[in-house]
Amino acid sequence: MGTPRTKKGRAAADQAPRRPPRPRRDERSDQLRQALEAADIGLWDWDLRTDRLLMSANMKALLAIGTGDGDEPFGSFLKIVHPEDRARFAAALKKAVDQRASFDEEFRVERSDGAVRWMRVRGGVCLGPRGVPRRVMGSIHDKTERKYAFDALEERVRDRTRALVDSNDRLRREIGIKTDLQRQMMEISEKEQRRIGQDLHDSLSQQLGGILFMGQALVERMKARGLDEAADLEKLVAHLQNALTHTRDLARGLYPTRAKGGLLAALNELACSVGDLFKVRITVESEPGLNSTDEAVTFHGYRIVQEAVNNALRHGQASRVAVRLERRKGEVVLTVADNGTGFPEKPNRKGMGLNIMEYRAASIGASFRVERGRTRGAVVKCVFADPAAFGDRG
Repeated sequence: MGTPRTKKGRAAADQAPRRPPRPRRDERSDQLRQALEAADIGLWDWDLRTDRLLMSANMKALLAIGTGDGDEPFGSFLKIVHPEDRARFAAALKKAVDQRASFDEEFRVERSDGAVRWMRVRGGVCLGPRGVPRRVMGSIHDKTERKYAFDALEERVRDRTRALVDSNDRLRREIGIKTDLQRQMMEISEKEQRRIGQDLHDSLSQQLGGILFMGQALVERMKARGLDEAADLEKLVAHLQNALTHTRDLARGLYPTRAKGGLLAALNELACSVGDLFKVRITVESEPGLNSTDEAVTFHGYRIVQEAVNNALRHGQASRVAVRLERRKGEVVLTVADNGTGFPEKPNRKGMGLNIMEYRAASIGASFRVERGRTRGAVVKCVFADPAAFGDRG
């Protein structure tokens, strides 16, 4: 027999918080159905034993095949799958059943109203007590708008990619044309320099040499006769000798000979001739045993250094130029540094000099750059990533 409840106990029980009533099963089903309809998601259940497909009302609405929940033969559902997708979709379902696995497929359906829609179906296989597949259950979602938007985006990406490919092709052609023009300009420049150098050496130098010989002979005869004008003529002959020396140096610079000793010998010869001609100090340094006898490297390396030295003297007003050949981290670096006024922050790329130097460097497998010196002047660098031409593979 229980203890009788007092008024105070009943009042306390009446004041205790009450739990909200749980929704009924039908109410929860309605809420789930409304959520699925809002998301355009349908549900289905394929009974493998009866081969019938139970579809939710929302799935039927998506496929435009009636209203309300109900089941139909699975073959009837397959008939509305687009003919081009039907075999692939059926094979995917069969594979999932055979492998007892889940699946995720996209396919088109042809609705009774004539519309073609894209559907996405996801599901899994339910097994019986002995592990035998009994049902396949899943969801279906209409993704037509998203599919078309994605296809439109892909088409824009393809169009943009084609435009970029076309632009790259045009750029490559333009680079090829520019490179070919640089090569032709360099060849024309080389031919003209060789022609002028040969003319200076074979014509003007010979004529100056002949005049110098005649002047020296005349000085000797005038001295023998005791003429006072012999001293003035001797000064004139000395100036003529200097002119002949400068002419030969110019000829050698315009048309360098293939002297033995490779790049290092050519650079030393350049330093001597230009240093004497312009009365500046030019030094050439190299690590022991580091040199190149490769004809292309020697010729183009000589021309690059020659152009860099000329720029330093003519534009930079330099009084000292240092040429150095050294190894750095497995590479060979040819450097020309001067103490002149320096290189502008934005060099003029329209001029032929820098473009030709860059082309020469590329033709012998080197990179080319011009930098400002740490304190003053300019630094020209040619970097050979593969030092094979210097008899050194790092």
